This record gives sequence, C-alpha cells and structure tokens, in this order.
Amino acid sequence: MDLTKDYFSNLGLPCGYQIDLAALADSHRQLQQAHHPDRFAASGEAEQRQAVQTASYLNQAYGVLRSPLKRAIYLLELQGMEPLAPTNTSMPMDFLLQQMQLRERMEELPAAADVEAEIEQLADELLAMHKQLQTDFAAAYEASQLPAAEVVVRKLQFIEKLQQECNDLEGRLLD
Repeated sequence: MDLTKDYFSNLGLPCGYQIDLAALADSHRQLQQAHHPDRFAASGEAEQRQAVQTASYLNQAYGVLRSPLKRAIYLLELQGMEPLAPTNTSMPMDFLLQQMQLRERMEELPAAADVEAEIEQLADELLAMHKQLQTDFAAAYEASQLPAAEVVVRKLQFIEKLQQECNDLEGRLLD
C-alpha cells in the first residue's frame, strides 16, 4: 500500500464526494485485516513498524471519508485549498443571521413548555440543513466551483457544531 496516495485510491474508491459508505466499510475492514500489526508479530522490526503505520493510515482514512464534513475538507485539500484556514472566514450574511437565530432558539429551549418536542424540532431542522448542504457541496464540487464548495464546507462546520450543541443540550435537559 502506497501511503503517499490519496485515501480514495488506497481504499479502492472513486475520488468524489458521493461515496458508497458500505463499500468504504468493507474496504477498510479487509485492508485492516490484511495489514493488522498482529499479522506481523513474527516479522522484523521494520515490517512491524510499517504495519502500525499502515493501520493508523487506514483508520485515519476511514474516519475522514465516512464523515461528510471531513470528506469535503479533504477533497478541497486535494485541490490545494485550505477551506478552514483562519484567514478564510467570509460567510454570506443571511447564513450568519440564520445561525444567530438558531443559537437564540437553542438558548430559549430550557424555558420551552415542551422541551423534548422543541429539541426534536430543532434537531430535525439542523439535520435537514446538513443534508441540503451536503447536496450543495456535491453539486459545487462536481461542477468544479471550488470557491462555492469552500463556502459550503464552512457552513457545514457551523451546522455540525450546532448539531453537537443541540445533542449536548438534549442530554443535559432530558436526563
């Protein structure tokens, strides 16, 4: 296995945003079995070290490719872009206003008459937004509109953070 190649190539997947997650899992499992360090316990030190590096690489590749956000970031990085660079922060004003409104809703959740229903509604809205952004990224990336795809990545990052905060809040309020 050539660890200098991209994750898609080494896992036998076409390079693109839309991937078959079942094929990804199958490929990862097969490659992990073939390159697991325990299989090289009787080998020399160099082979053992290579097996550990390969197993680590495979786990990292799997983690990146199974996450919609990480996969999008990785694809842009393969194109020489840095979508999450600290200097790369411009966002459409309407999206920023929407984020402020969502945060305000989240802050108001503890006082809601039916906390569980409100959390569920917000979680459903965030999930729908996440799915739409994945569709938007795929369309922009496939059309080679990389600056637009980069903006979508930053939006996805915002939404994933809100989803995590919503999950955390749900855990605190409903436990």
